[in-house]
Amino acid sequence: MIKFLLYLSLSLAAVCNAYSLDLFGYQLHSDIYQYAGDGEIIYNKKDIDSIELAEDRVLTPNKYLTKYIIKSTVAGNIYEIHGSNNKLSMSPVECLGIQEIFLKLFEEKNSDLFLIEKKRLPINLKSKITWDIHLTNKKENDNFIFSVTCDYSFNNRRMDIILSDQEFRVRENKNFNELQETKNEKTNQSKIDTSGI
Repeated sequence: MIKFLLYLSLSLAAVCNAYSLDLFGYQLHSDIYQYAGDGEIIYNKKDIDSIELAEDRVLTPNKYLTKYIIKSTVAGNIYEIHGSNNKLSMSPVECLGIQEIFLKLFEEKNSDLFLIEKKRLPINLKSKITWDIHLTNKKENDNFIFSVTCDYSFNNRRMDIILSDQEFRVRENKNFNELQETKNEKTNQSKIDTSGI
């Protein structure tokens, strides 16, 4: 049992890379376009909305997960990294044990750089347990969420692991849209015929 837990800890260590804002080898706020050739792209108009990564192209895959998605702001920067497995074969006890190790490892790895608050989501399902770790950057007041869900209901055995920065997404999209509006206004002004004035 001790050997198994040690092996499990080492294999799960790959989930959280050397950088605190990494998951599965992908860094929050980095350019999503560098991974455009690594999977199926979902577009929002002409911009990348998300990439469902091909399993053999994932930088640091985890044996418990089968699907990986990275999501982008309109400016093309990653705000969410999501790994999941919708056909989980492990028992509820195993899933909860792995969930606990993930959370503990992530918390230990980031406690020097972030203020950490661990919360269990108040979902009224006994068969679905989600724990979030809220990370607040001590210097820049940025907020990130690391979330692990074990859903072991009869018809839906599933695990989800997510690292996200929703505040970054909102901020980036707002800034990008304001910049586009300013650019459009300047373009419209340049089309006005002001000759003879």
